[in-house]
Amino acid sequence: MTIGSETGAPDLPSVELESVDASPILTFVLILLILLGGLVWGASYWFKNEADLTGRRAAAEASYPDLERLRIAGQQQLNRYEVLASGAVRIPVEQAILKLSEEFPADARISVEMHNNHIGD
Repeated sequence: MTIGSETGAPDLPSVELESVDASPILTFVLILLILLGGLVWGASYWFKNEADLTGRRAAAEASYPDLERLRIAGQQQLNRYEVLASGAVRIPVEQAILKLSEEFPADARISVEMHNNHIGD
């Protein structure tokens, strides 16, 4: 026989809810997500840097024959003697710098530059 309650319905077994504090679980999940995000960011940053480094190495090791020919032609032009159509004489850069430093000592050259700058103002 079933025992009824005041309403006349049979009494059903009741389940009492246990209160579980969710904050430690949520904190753990949040920390885990932050760590995972940091690892993903760090890995992508590292991979990007490695890709850039690999690209720079490949560019440095690549052979550019036209660029090399231009560099050699430029070096030859800087280091040769030549009489130009205007009558000017081209000498190697190192010798030109040496001659300028002999003709115009540093203090005289600086004072002339300062004088010219002052006049131009």
